[in-house]
Amino acid sequence: MSGFWTTDRIFTPERILAEHTFSELLTGSMSRLPQQAGLGRVLLPGVVLVLIGLSLFPLHWIRWVQPFGNVTTALLTPGSAVVSTASRWLLPKRKQDGQTELEKSLLEEVEHYKTLYLRNKQLTEKQQRQIEELQRGQTIYTELPVRQVLVPVVGTSSDLSSGLLRIRAGESLGISPENTVAVAGGLQIVGRLSGVTGATALVQPITSKAAGKIAGRLMVDEPNGIGLMCLLDPLGDGRLRGQVESPASGSSAPAPEAGQTVRLSDDRWPASSQMFILGKVESVEQDAASPLRTVITVVPTVSIERLSEVTLRITESGLPATGDKR
Repeated sequence: MSGFWTTDRIFTPERILAEHTFSELLTGSMSRLPQQAGLGRVLLPGVVLVLIGLSLFPLHWIRWVQPFGNVTTALLTPGSAVVSTASRWLLPKRKQDGQTELEKSLLEEVEHYKTLYLRNKQLTEKQQRQIEELQRGQTIYTELPVRQVLVPVVGTSSDLSSGLLRIRAGESLGISPENTVAVAGGLQIVGRLSGVTGATALVQPITSKAAGKIAGRLMVDEPNGIGLMCLLDPLGDGRLRGQVESPASGSSAPAPEAGQTVRLSDDRWPASSQMFILGKVESVEQDAASPLRTVITVVPTVSIERLSEVTLRITESGLPATGDKR
């Protein structure tokens, strides 16, 4: 092998060629780095500007991206279910005042029969109104049959600020925002559907600010079916708050107190969910702006953010599902 000596190593023609080639490659790579960095600095702001521009377009202009969203949701749903389970485990549990499982079961039975009584009482009043309306020649739809389906909660919406719950229930169940209400524990209202996409759906909890106002009846004397109407606003922290109507003059209705039950009494909701539970009164105070008005704060009987499953109550018809249909 031919070559020549230096003080510390031998250089052969093959070694000289190899080192020269490596030097050229290294010099070329270094010269391209500024170009690649410059491309990255331009590409990222460009993508951000495109996304901002798309968000400003009318919804019907960008409806073509919905199939891509459905695919992404289908791929991420199994993983989000695991994350949701872990988050529920990490969240602090609400105190149950030392209730045993038997006591909880008995309380649920009591609430169940209270609901049946109050719904029948409300139905009687409704039928009396219907008789009067029929006498005036108006057409009234009767209450429609309801189907119940237990479904798991697999996560939340990609927009965490919305408070939406993602459930594993799709279009094949015949659900829609107009005919479906989500409940927990048999009687506690969780919310209404916000949308259905493929194999999953989103539930808008009653405690989310985006849910809007909801009308209820504060049961000041539940055994006798005496209640005061109230209009509740979700606070966004798991509670609802609103004014209570004043009792009629000469009425002997008890005053609002902490611990009393608030039940749904809102014609915008399906008739099958009327008189279901919105929550229990946490506190009662006077309205600072109107001292003669009473304001109540209501907390649901379950921690909605910790739910692992909900029951869907589906009205079995394509007819309108609201309470009073006129």
